Amino acid sequence: MAQQTLSHTETTDHTADQEAIRAVVAGLEAAWNNGDAEAWSATSAADVVHTVWNGHVAEGRDAVIAGHEHIFRTVYKDTRLTLTVRWIRFLRPDVAVVQMDGALEGADNAPRVRPLAVLSKEEGRWQLRIFQNTPILARPGGDSSSS
Repeated sequence: MAQQTLSHTETTDHTADQEAIRAVVAGLEAAWNNGDAEAWSATSAADVVHTVWNGHVAEGRDAVIAGHEHIFRTVYKDTRLTLTVRWIRFLRPDVAVVQMDGALEGADNAPRVRPLAVLSKEEGRWQLRIFQNTPILARPGGDSSSS
């Protein structure tokens, strides 16, 4: 699927904000690939709500850091994550939703995932407010390649 950007109006130019949001996503990918829980959470709001692919919820940046420190030392040690932005939608000029495709290499039974994140722009900086990591499951009688 081609990458697309959806916005609340056709006349608003969100180019700089789109680039900043893509930089947040690139930062997440780099932090994961470096096994750096602090960097993973650097763009998270203090009260972020982070739901991982198995449904576990971490509330607050400190909980997200602790959870990632644990997985980077254990089950996801030395894994490689690729995040690809599928689309960005601006709900307001200071609130955006981004959907990504995620692929993890180097872990047994790692699910393909489709994260969805809500970001807000605070003092000129985009922050993750909500991060929902959804596994892509096979359809009954079909495959999991649907959009």
